[in-house]
Amino acid sequence: MNGHIRKRGKNSWQLIFDLPRDADGKRKQARRTVHGTKREADSKLRELVSGAEKGDYVTPSKESVGEFLTRWLDLYAANSTSPRTLEDYQGIIRRYLNRYLGAVPLSALKPDNVQGLYAEMRKRGLSSLTILHTHRLLSECLSHAVKWQILTKNVCDAVDPPRPQRRQMTSLDEDEVGLLLDASDSHPYRDVFFVALYTGLRRSELLALRWSEVDLDRPTLSVVAGLHRLPRQGLILLPTKTSRSRRQISLTDEVVGVLHQIRGQQMVQKIAPGSAWEDTGFVFTKPNGTPLDPERVSKEFSKVVKTAKIPKIRFHDLRHTHASLMLKAGVGPKAISELLGHASISITMDVYAHLIPGIQEEAAQKFSNLLAAPRKGKS
Repeated sequence: MNGHIRKRGKNSWQLIFDLPRDADGKRKQARRTVHGTKREADSKLRELVSGAEKGDYVTPSKESVGEFLTRWLDLYAANSTSPRTLEDYQGIIRRYLNRYLGAVPLSALKPDNVQGLYAEMRKRGLSSLTILHTHRLLSECLSHAVKWQILTKNVCDAVDPPRPQRRQMTSLDEDEVGLLLDASDSHPYRDVFFVALYTGLRRSELLALRWSEVDLDRPTLSVVAGLHRLPRQGLILLPTKTSRSRRQISLTDEVVGVLHQIRGQQMVQKIAPGSAWEDTGFVFTKPNGTPLDPERVSKEFSKVVKTAKIPKIRFHDLRHTHASLMLKAGVGPKAISELLGHASISITMDVYAHLIPGIQEEAAQKFSNLLAAPRKGKS
């Protein structure tokens, strides 16, 4: 196939090249205007002619980036992701992608546009992790534009997002745990904090727990869902994201005792005169039986932490505390990975690796002592 270039103005060129003939054998041509040097125009023409010969040429879309992202949300994300993930995607597109790239023609999007977006986000003080999430979402959207033959390539492949530093994991030691439990002793959510600490469940998993998933005779509980508050939807129960998150956890005697107490209190509330109890089946509820609000639980937890006068931690750090104390007790990373419902043991090692060296030193010393004992007997 042939092609040639016409000069249109200073650093402006029109590329004219042949396309495969139509079904009737008629000749077809395409035109594309590019800006830059003559050498750059020649290079672009060769690229377009090569694509046309291979059948990879795509007619430039008139859609803007913002219009395509909206269409992608409707056609793909709304039907292929969970409501929680869809909300996250909509937020990233609204706050970042549409704000900086929304008006750019999709076919004219270049790597420097995307790199400029990340630079602007950095100027606003946004974290490397937020920029990385934005990069991954944009790359996912543009990969579908390629699959749908709207674009010939994904410009995100030529862009390097920042490498985020992992947030330092925060946990409590044994003494601080005691102070926290003492400070929460008379708090309405004490049982929530206690069970979170003793099981390592995520907040969403804990508040989604129903009595049908608890077996106090074995004693175990099954994690099958998460309770989330979504904008415009309120509280919603969603299945766990991965098969590893769906798991069974053995319960200690202390947790069994707390759960027996909760169930007894709920039975009393159900039969109380004038009771407005709703039998929702949730383990952790308001006085009327409806589920607890996740955000409210976290706010109340922050108050208890302040009262306890311990290092400032989030509710999620109870999960880290559970894992840290398990490691300190000598439980292996693989077992902890299964208990926490991590997708792989590599995630567990990545988060808690800094706690393992001391444990490895202790294990090495035990090995050394084991071999040294017989030798001492011979001397």
